[in-house]
Amino acid sequence: MQIEAKSTVDNTQLFVESCSATPYDTPNYWPTYSIIENGCNLDQTVKVHQRANPRQFRFSMEAFKFLGLHDQVYISCSVLICEAGSNGTRCSQRCINSPLTGHHHHRKREAISQSARHFISQGPLRLKRSAESTGSPGTPLNLNLVFIVGCLLAAVGMISTVALYKVRASKVKYQPLPSFEN
Repeated sequence: MQIEAKSTVDNTQLFVESCSATPYDTPNYWPTYSIIENGCNLDQTVKVHQRANPRQFRFSMEAFKFLGLHDQVYISCSVLICEAGSNGTRCSQRCINSPLTGHHHHRKREAISQSARHFISQGPLRLKRSAESTGSPGTPLNLNLVFIVGCLLAAVGMISTVALYKVRASKVKYQPLPSFEN
């Protein structure tokens, strides 16, 4: 994955403060899986790759999916843009393991050196399904298709029953009449 800040301001750098994954494009949705928090990699499979420039952040991790009926993943990140090389900014602090890191108090001088937090989201990301991984040669049955076929079979059965009833009921029945001889 790659995040890149497009800016006309020179001498800036991108800092990824947090990234999390959810099955929907709502970062506060449960379940949430934290990937990066307070600038620290939480997922053991995260690998940060070399940047082409300071306004870029590239990382990879092993693919995963949420259990249950969730077949998609959204990645949401909180990022900052800071003046490159400026001490005292959140970007210069890098990974912070303190539980109080969400409560930063910046001096007025630092406010010029960094932007506000920006929230970005990408998705849905879906795993490619293959017959080899599921062990079955076909694709899974679509529940809508099963429902439609079931309704059609029920309709054919009802029409056949009504037609059979009408055929039996419409047979000509006769009864001999008493004969009168004069």
